[in-house]
Amino acid sequence: MERDFGDKCGRRDFFLQESEFSAKKKKKMKKKKKEEEDPSWKMKKKRRCESPVEDPAVGRFGDGGRKQYPLRRKRSRSPEENPAVVRYGDGHRKQYPLRKKKSRSPEENPAVERYRDEDRKQYPLRRKRSRSPEENPAGGKEKQVREDAKTSAYLDINNYSLYKELGKGSFGKVVLASYTIKDQLTAIKIIEKQREDDLKYVRREASVLQIASRCPFLCRAMATFQTQSLILLALEYVSGGTLQNIIKTRGHLNSEQILFYASEIVVGIKFLHKNGIVHRDLKPENILVDDQGHIKICDFGLVCTRMYGEKTRCGYYGTPGYTAPQVLSEEDYDAGADWWSFGVILYEMATGKLPFSPKGTLEQQAETIINGEPEYPDSLSSTLRDLIEQLLKKEADQRLGVNGNIRHHPFFSTLKWKRVKKRKLESPIIPKPAKGLIKKDISFPKENPSETRMLKRFNYVDPSWLE
Repeated sequence: MERDFGDKCGRRDFFLQESEFSAKKKKKMKKKKKEEEDPSWKMKKKRRCESPVEDPAVGRFGDGGRKQYPLRRKRSRSPEENPAVVRYGDGHRKQYPLRKKKSRSPEENPAVERYRDEDRKQYPLRRKRSRSPEENPAGGKEKQVREDAKTSAYLDINNYSLYKELGKGSFGKVVLASYTIKDQLTAIKIIEKQREDDLKYVRREASVLQIASRCPFLCRAMATFQTQSLILLALEYVSGGTLQNIIKTRGHLNSEQILFYASEIVVGIKFLHKNGIVHRDLKPENILVDDQGHIKICDFGLVCTRMYGEKTRCGYYGTPGYTAPQVLSEEDYDAGADWWSFGVILYEMATGKLPFSPKGTLEQQAETIINGEPEYPDSLSSTLRDLIEQLLKKEADQRLGVNGNIRHHPFFSTLKWKRVKKRKLESPIIPKPAKGLIKKDISFPKENPSETRMLKRFNYVDPSWLE
């Protein structure tokens, strides 16, 4: 049954295809027969060609006519009907009027300035974002004020008059001087060009002094320059003496006074460490006090720079009695060396003496610091004693400042650190103003004609001094 049904379907499809083919063939044969009988039959089907006058839509192409539909033209309007029409050549072209921006007077828009009888909108220049001290390390290149006619006067040794000697160290001496053009006091550190190795420390100190203007608790350089045989660092003059003088005068300080000085020292130390700088010689003699009672950390002659992350240094630097055990043992050390020195300073402010006996030889003192423990008087508050103990940890990785944030210690719980950074705290001790200065017969060291070394890109003038 299935086979018979398939055979029937196949036959039916075949007959349908054959019938369609025969119908098309018959139609084609009929058309061909008509053309043979009447040749004009094909032309009758086409439209009679008319002349262009009778039918403008007809154009001649080749030998025959082809129907061309006329282009649809837009209705042209006169200028009165459409004011946007402007004549170009022989025809009209629609021109849309330009949209003009509303011009404002200089009073309404201060950014508009007049240039050649026409207003042009001038946008204010975009200023570069000033970077915070944390973002610009001391190891980077500082922006130098170019030596020109305005700055050359600050870099001329003949424009400074010396008054008296303020201090003396292994690298040079510090002298109180006056910049005669402005009659402004400054402390000049005078260093003679001797050993080549000393020059790298001078460069390092100058670089720190130049960025110190970004922290209110660091002594900054007003100018750095040189002569044929001298290097001169003109520093801001801090007239209130040192923290060492205050401790000696008062014997010891109370908790309120210690809190004030300690908070400002912490801000200064953390600024240095965030910029990869380790001081390595923190002591009360290197902490100045200005006329308003605020502190200034100074003497960056022994600093090491680019101390980021886990980077360490090795070698003995600093003052006996204030150096960390790792420095005395000539082991690797990091920023924890400064926090040890800060702990010694706190102990000295609270008791008037060092935590480890300075008696005996340097070897004996080092042995006491490395293996001994300080004695704490009962007069110390519990929070202050705990703070000192945390700072004087023998192991550097357990020392507060390296292990934990020192600002979170309970001793500083009453402080608002934002006020500390802005020098908003009132100083508990105001130094007495210095009496009139008596000029002594002091002069700069004589030039050495045989010295020919000159430090490149060393001259610098603080922008605030040019105002």
